[in-house]
Amino acid sequence: MAVVGATGLVGEAIIKLLADRDVPVGELFVLASESSAGKSVHFGSRRLTVGKLEDFDFSRVELAFFAAGAQVTQDYAPRASDAGTLVVDLSPAYRYEQDVPLVVAGVNDDMLAQARERNLVACADAATVQLLQALKPLADMGPLQDVVVTQLQAASATGRRGVDQLAQQSVRLLNGLAPSEAAQAQAAFNVLPVSGQPQENGYTSEELKVVLEARRILADQSFSLQVTCVRVPVFYGHGQSVTVQGMQPLSAAQAIDLWQAAGLDVVPADDPQQLSPVALADQAPQLVLSRVRDDLDARGVISYFSVADNVRMGAALNAVRIAELLLKDYL
Repeated sequence: MAVVGATGLVGEAIIKLLADRDVPVGELFVLASESSAGKSVHFGSRRLTVGKLEDFDFSRVELAFFAAGAQVTQDYAPRASDAGTLVVDLSPAYRYEQDVPLVVAGVNDDMLAQARERNLVACADAATVQLLQALKPLADMGPLQDVVVTQLQAASATGRRGVDQLAQQSVRLLNGLAPSEAAQAQAAFNVLPVSGQPQENGYTSEELKVVLEARRILADQSFSLQVTCVRVPVFYGHGQSVTVQGMQPLSAAQAIDLWQAAGLDVVPADDPQQLSPVALADQAPQLVLSRVRDDLDARGVISYFSVADNVRMGAALNAVRIAELLLKDYL
């Protein structure tokens, strides 16, 4: 097994989860660009030396995680898949290609049957994973009609660069300096109502990404989905405020029962720390649901709030769960 992008935030999280979950990896190759080759990463109690991606022979592994961005995937994933390696890609490179399954583990696992067509599986974006894992139990009870999402997006959505930018700006502002010497938006101590690239239709690339991925993954559903993405000064963890209307009336009590039956965590709303992605950062990767409530007009509409570590749960855990299913049924 191989991990491409082993020194990035998501790559590091994948390696940790492979060890924590005792995934049968055989020999694990950790790979990165030439600038990171020679560094070491922890894998359980061992330290592995990072190899140079450009020199790696993918015929040595059955499965490879690609957690290094779209350009790296486009450059090297075809080489891996041509060698017979199943590629689990966390970038957006192949998410909209119809012959590549786009998967959220536990939501549309049946799509993995198509994995061998191109030896590629695309992982949904972390925000999509967080949203659909909560919506799937509700959709299984009955068709959805309208879903409205406000996403509070952490700096780590853009990788280590976003985390470093927030940290550096925070330090500068606390020392009475301008947030940055460069002309860029202030992320620290600020809320940015635009996350991603603005599009001609008024939405941003981050918002459209969730809509397009959700429509593809829940292809049997025809509900309306509206997404607003707001960047907040948090290092890790997305928050999502969601309102759901089904074709049939839905109550908060029903939703809680469905989520708990699906193994999701629903916590009481009287402890703010339990509802915070920052407070959850040192715990096991998980999706936490809270503030579940019926609409005031008794129309059968519910609202809830969810938090999840976008790096460890939304990205890494989803990819590792997909790999576990591939190892079990398709390798």
